[in-house]
Amino acid sequence: MYKINVFTAKRSLSWVQQLEKIKPTFCEFHYYAYTDNAHLHELLENHLDGGDGALFSGQIPYFFAKTYFQEVTVPMHYFDISERDFYRTVTELFYEKKIAMNRIAIDFCYEENGYLGIHEWSIGEKPYLFSQTMSEFASSDIIDKAAEWHIQLHNENKVDLSFTRIAEIRERLALQNIPFIAFYPSLYAMQLTLEHFVNQLQIRQLNQNKVVVVHILIPIDKSNLEDLEYRQIALYKAILDFKQLYACSFIVHREASFLAIITTYQQFLSTTDHYTHCQLVDFLNDRLSFPVKIGWGIGDSLIDSQEFAKKAATLCSSKETQGYIIENAREMGPLLYATKLQFDDEKQQYLKTLSTTYDIPLLQLQKIDAMLEKLTTTIVSGELLSTHLGITVRSANRILKQLHEKKLAHELPSNTSSTRGRPKKYYQITLTIKDLN
Repeated sequence: MYKINVFTAKRSLSWVQQLEKIKPTFCEFHYYAYTDNAHLHELLENHLDGGDGALFSGQIPYFFAKTYFQEVTVPMHYFDISERDFYRTVTELFYEKKIAMNRIAIDFCYEENGYLGIHEWSIGEKPYLFSQTMSEFASSDIIDKAAEWHIQLHNENKVDLSFTRIAEIRERLALQNIPFIAFYPSLYAMQLTLEHFVNQLQIRQLNQNKVVVVHILIPIDKSNLEDLEYRQIALYKAILDFKQLYACSFIVHREASFLAIITTYQQFLSTTDHYTHCQLVDFLNDRLSFPVKIGWGIGDSLIDSQEFAKKAATLCSSKETQGYIIENAREMGPLLYATKLQFDDEKQQYLKTLSTTYDIPLLQLQKIDAMLEKLTTTIVSGELLSTHLGITVRSANRILKQLHEKKLAHELPSNTSSTRGRPKKYYQITLTIKDLN
């Protein structure tokens, strides 16, 4: 059973509750109607992450939640007008009242919904649009801006009619004697949104139930093999203590030179704070008098996850307790002891775009960016990268070579005048999106 919290302006509650007519048997809806932004903030604070997902009556509460509750990870979606809803109303309007398209103001057509197709047929007679992009709806004063926009267009006699999706401005328009049509999604459009949202919930549930394997290696000191048995016992006890302390859903399997843990993706996200900070690394580093290598493996099957975990463990340093992740053959890490990466929303979004554009793990870019900021320089060598990321020099050089190939770094001329042997390579890293052609 999915618990879905629905947040809506109080004026929109009546049509939003039509969800009950199309509700799947495995979903239950909890409705929260707000009167203003302060009330919305209170409702979101108390209920946003209390279910499996959240639906919103429109873009305004959706962007409000995205802006003020960035740490919440539950899936979110909003209801919008479909082209079918839009053109049914427009067709009836033109047929009955003969209103020209260029005398209409619309506040819900933008690039993200394809302008509802108006540019394909309204050649030469385009309506007035409030915004070209949905990002405008992230503004804290969006309601006032939209109301003033409609009122100004009518006062200047540029339009005869307003189309609005914003429930909060309807009374203002009525008080100004401005003719308007209030749009809201039809049951058909709500059905499409709900089906898409339920698919998101199901995919998320499958991912959370995905099997994750942790492979923990004990570095062997060949000069003191007798110490290995003690380390095995100490590691096993520490893992059981961690499992009990954090109530982890771990299945622990003990071998001669390593320890394996089988868990879920949801538990992995919790233990690694969504890929940013590993509680297990911290715990073992504090409890054990020797370092261990922690490899996380995430694949489409148990066998894949096991193989990825084994490889990830070998990538860790032998000098300190360290965690490394391999997810579907992509290397991410290491997860350093007592280190939690934090970025503002703008920086985070930019690094995500870089990651997608250049097919580089996001966590790797985050750590490189944090290192450059800490060092206050963009010029690094493989040795410097190795030291600050806690990886081998070989792995660091491989990362620099990859950045160089993707034009995110360029190699600087070597200075061999005062250096014997093979000169060090230095690179200047510039994490900016460039034209790859």
